[in-house]
Amino acid sequence: MMKRLFASLNLALLLLLLGVLFILVNYLSSRHYMRKEMTAQHFTEMSEQTKKVLASLEKPVEVIVFYDPGHALYEPVRDLLKEYAKLSPKLKVEYLDPAQDPARAQMVVNELKIDSANLVIFKSEGKVKHLPETELAEYDYEAMQLGQPPRLKAFKAEEAFTSAILNVTQSVSPRIWVVSGHGEKELAGTDPVGLAEMKKALEQQNMAPESVTLLDKSEIPADVKLVILAGPSHRLTDNELSLLDHYLAEAGGRLLAMIDPLTDTGLEPLLSKWGVTLGNDVVVDPARQLPFVSPANLFVVTYQHHPIVERMRTLATLFPLARSVRPAAPPSENATVSVLAETSEKGWGETKLDSEEFTFNEGVDTQAPVSIAVAVEAKNEPKTRLVVIGDSDFATNGQIASAGNRDLLSGTVHWLADQDALIGIGSKTIHTVKLQLIESQVRTLMWFSLTALPLFFLGMGAATWWLRRT
Repeated sequence: MMKRLFASLNLALLLLLLGVLFILVNYLSSRHYMRKEMTAQHFTEMSEQTKKVLASLEKPVEVIVFYDPGHALYEPVRDLLKEYAKLSPKLKVEYLDPAQDPARAQMVVNELKIDSANLVIFKSEGKVKHLPETELAEYDYEAMQLGQPPRLKAFKAEEAFTSAILNVTQSVSPRIWVVSGHGEKELAGTDPVGLAEMKKALEQQNMAPESVTLLDKSEIPADVKLVILAGPSHRLTDNELSLLDHYLAEAGGRLLAMIDPLTDTGLEPLLSKWGVTLGNDVVVDPARQLPFVSPANLFVVTYQHHPIVERMRTLATLFPLARSVRPAAPPSENATVSVLAETSEKGWGETKLDSEEFTFNEGVDTQAPVSIAVAVEAKNEPKTRLVVIGDSDFATNGQIASAGNRDLLSGTVHWLADQDALIGIGSKTIHTVKLQLIESQVRTLMWFSLTALPLFFLGMGAATWWLRRT
């Protein structure tokens, strides 16, 4: 009797210890674990920039996913926001299905003045940012011609989410002046040579771009974070140049100058003061030439080490027509000038601009590799920053979506506006793998599935039975 009692107590104690061990293991694993992104697209693998933004988040942010669970973006959006919420306790996410909870959905519609479904909404202390589907993904609509739904081509939610968090938590939107009056690209222009897409991209980054003329200005206000010159084709006046000089030298201003070839803007002395030389040439590169077009239409894949282009190693930037922009010789004593992008060793800066053919002339043309963009950081306080690019067409509506053009523009603006944390957050391209089989291969695969596999498992069963019997 006692022996049976002790055995029962021993079993009960063993079960109790196993239960305690199970609870302890689960408790520890919930606090000490490792996560690994295994998908090919790395949907939920966040950049270091996003992690820094979430780590420094001080204000509470509410996120409402106003989506139908059957929507193609619902799952990737949910998975990505789970990672956001894990990295910051300030982030609270609510998933709202309008069909399942129409009362709550109507309350949100009335409160936030929503006029469409399939939105991700960010809120913080009265500020609201709506992210429609077009800001989260890019689609390939070719399949619609065959009666199929559009295919998801790129998932760009991380950039949109991080920008939205900054949008609703930052107290002030940085002002950006886009200069007009000298034949520059039009900020609100929707034609292929306009800058409406650039304007939209800046607004998505919680910036406030506005078109201004400098002729009627006596100073550039301190709250103007950045001045952009987008392809002036005529000379700036002495008063305007003096205004920019004072803004840069005395106020630690920021300037993005996109200067096209074959133009006389009068900016050469001002840029030379900061250690930048504009070449009177057109850059060509036979090794980086687009098919069926002039060598002056080039793409660049060679980048130097700088925060603006550090994450562009696998991207090409397309420049329809560019001039050389290089550090001055001797180097400036007041600033550090860094090359951002340059041609291959076979490129050069053609100075004979009236010729129909491009031929390198030793001692006359700009030798390779030819720099096309430079970044300047002054040694003064507050630190002046400039970026000079020898082309403005790459940022226009017709070119900004090409290859890495948007990334170069976005990284440049972020660096100039002291938003280094956002540089390098890009979209994730969806790679579709298709298996094409001819009729004979399909027939072979069918017979293999119907005969070979069943016979294999039947043979394995028979062999197991025979081994056990003997």
